[in-house]
Amino acid sequence: MINLDQVRAQRAFDKATHVSSPNSGIDSKEYLGLARSLPAMFQNNGLLATWAFMLSKKDKNHFNALLKALLDHFRDPQINLGTSQADVVRVFTDDWTGPQPLDGTQLMRLTSEAIAFSGWLKRAAEALCDK
Repeated sequence: MINLDQVRAQRAFDKATHVSSPNSGIDSKEYLGLARSLPAMFQNNGLLATWAFMLSKKDKNHFNALLKALLDHFRDPQINLGTSQADVVRVFTDDWTGPQPLDGTQLMRLTSEAIAFSGWLKRAAEALCDK
């Protein structure tokens, strides 16, 4: 039986492997720097503020790669965040001005998962992108 940390680790190392390949088009040093700061950003600023900051920088490939890694992770049914996949996608990809489909408990669960997964993204980037 696979546990949640194994799912997080596998996905994080898959993403870092892609970024560290020479033809990814992503600066692995920039990715590493952002991956190192991401867990603290989630803890200090919260999920939505960190997500908004990252969206403001999405023209930079390393920000875009981490946004995609997080969204792909949140969409995975194995993660079981207690909310529908459609709600997760709506919160992070659609208009934020409408009524939010997540209550406080669901948002806390997403934030907790973002912190846990970003820790694995950091470890994977340090292992594979620090060359």
